[in-house]
Amino acid sequence: MARRRTPLATVGAAPHPWRVTALLLLILALAPSWWMASPAQAFVRLDFEQNFFVHPQRQVWDFCLVRPDSLYHIYYHSIHEATPHAASGDTIWHATSPDLKRWDIQGPVITVGTGWWDAGANWAPDVVFDEGAGLWRMLYTACDQQMNQRLAIASSPDLYTWTDDPGNPNLEPNPLTYLYNTAAGWSDFRDPFVYRQDGQWHVLITARQWLGQSTGVLYHASSPDLATWTDLGPIFANDGSTPGRVLESPQYLVIGDYHHLFFGEYDTPGITLLSNPDPAAWSMAAKVTVDGGYAPEVKEFDPGHRVFARITPYYLPFSSDLGYVVRLDTLKTLESGGTPWIFKRHPLDADWARFTGICVNANPTFGDNPLWRGEPSVGMKGNSYFSSQEYYQGPLSGRGAPGVALGDAAVGNMDSRNFVVTGRRMDLLVGGGNYPETCYVALMSAADSTVLFRETGLNDPLMTPRTWNLTPFLGLECFIRIVDDETGPMGFINVDEIVESDDPVATVGPDAPGLLLTGHQAAPNPFNPLTGIRFELARPAAVRIVITDVRGRTVWLSPEADGRIGINRIEWNGTDLKGNPAASGAYLYVIEADGEPAGRGKLTLVR
Repeated sequence: MARRRTPLATVGAAPHPWRVTALLLLILALAPSWWMASPAQAFVRLDFEQNFFVHPQRQVWDFCLVRPDSLYHIYYHSIHEATPHAASGDTIWHATSPDLKRWDIQGPVITVGTGWWDAGANWAPDVVFDEGAGLWRMLYTACDQQMNQRLAIASSPDLYTWTDDPGNPNLEPNPLTYLYNTAAGWSDFRDPFVYRQDGQWHVLITARQWLGQSTGVLYHASSPDLATWTDLGPIFANDGSTPGRVLESPQYLVIGDYHHLFFGEYDTPGITLLSNPDPAAWSMAAKVTVDGGYAPEVKEFDPGHRVFARITPYYLPFSSDLGYVVRLDTLKTLESGGTPWIFKRHPLDADWARFTGICVNANPTFGDNPLWRGEPSVGMKGNSYFSSQEYYQGPLSGRGAPGVALGDAAVGNMDSRNFVVTGRRMDLLVGGGNYPETCYVALMSAADSTVLFRETGLNDPLMTPRTWNLTPFLGLECFIRIVDDETGPMGFINVDEIVESDDPVATVGPDAPGLLLTGHQAAPNPFNPLTGIRFELARPAAVRIVITDVRGRTVWLSPEADGRIGINRIEWNGTDLKGNPAASGAYLYVIEADGEPAGRGKLTLVR
């Protein structure tokens, strides 16, 4: 079977040397910004992000990945976090990433239409490049209002703008051959997987057929142009002990001498794998469950390296509801292509040279883990952060569970890989206990392990911004060290977003690296009904206070004010944005200076 292809440059005769020279000179003259390495590429960023795709406040369902160049694109069916069932979904979204860790959500690309065939929902996109047409094609499941499922197709010149084909729906099965009755509602024909073989397009689709009883099958058809299809008969029928269970989200690939078929079994956790040198010999009697989750996706973007991704559920904080995200790992096989297995690399391996201790092995922490225990937010960024007291590395990690904590007794330490300082400043977020000698994050000289900067917590789990002035150390080889050797009360440290940049650093006095915000406190705290947030500025700035609940939802905003050098104070009278009294409980305050968060703290309102 041919792999799915992306556009390749045309290969032709070698150009004359003088043409090569002229072309290089033209490139150097006109586009130095992309042939020269930018200084920003050398800047350090240690943000503890893991290989997950998370869409905040939304569930992520059936998806596909493409990478036409250096940028990954994910297309996915998404519904709101509180929606009880995936069948309620109506939108296919798009996001991009340079590394499968940090994602930019681009927005929805396919929404419920007004046609009779797509007025219910849209699911399960699969995106391929059609070289003949010079367009990207998205084949997806379109549902009418009775949730009868059909294949639809959309096209894009650039992966960002998509147009539905006017001939949609693209394909539906013959009801004389398959169990497909649109009068009854909910007819199975979904989750397309598209590939090229022998100059033809092929598609596998979840369906049902009567084989002595209602049986889950994978519909198989071929097409010369992604428009007209020829039914080739099922590529596989469920021959297991529960044949009525349909086979969802198929993925088919050949590695070495083996044909591999991955899929999910309806309403059953886990990814099923059938492997055999002869696909006609596939049988559920030899099935292997390779991992948990649903809706597998397997892609070989780089030779010999196959990404294995799937959606995975976890319980949401303050709720018995489930959230769904995409987890991405690596698919490994023997040289012969025999039964694959999933390799889950420790997420600290990429950036950290050495890490020891129980608390370190449990990191990074996935999500704002204290929320599951009913505690306030720690102010994390992205999908993960470091915490020496937490024990949840994320869904399908095998380490911990939502809300589980190791506590103050856990210890450990780790050093990052060495780097040469090239930026003028380094920003980071730090929280936890106040133990400067035994619980800290530090910038270290690689030559002699001298501590250049050190930060500890402020006896508050909430992480607050810190800034280091790197100017005196430009060109010096350094590393970051995180240490927790403390077992006393609040003997832990939280760290996130260690980011080097070339931005200038505001100074306090001639020599101090300084911070814009040099201190803050709320008093009284607990309070009823009035509290004042006192803070000290190193320079004038436009300031305001943002009050949120522990889930990060805005409760109250102060008017923007002109902050002066020295002590400032802004009061909150315990009301919400509508002027109504806020409920008793824990709240967070954020001090914004010149539009950016500069300090954070927590409040307790007691009615």
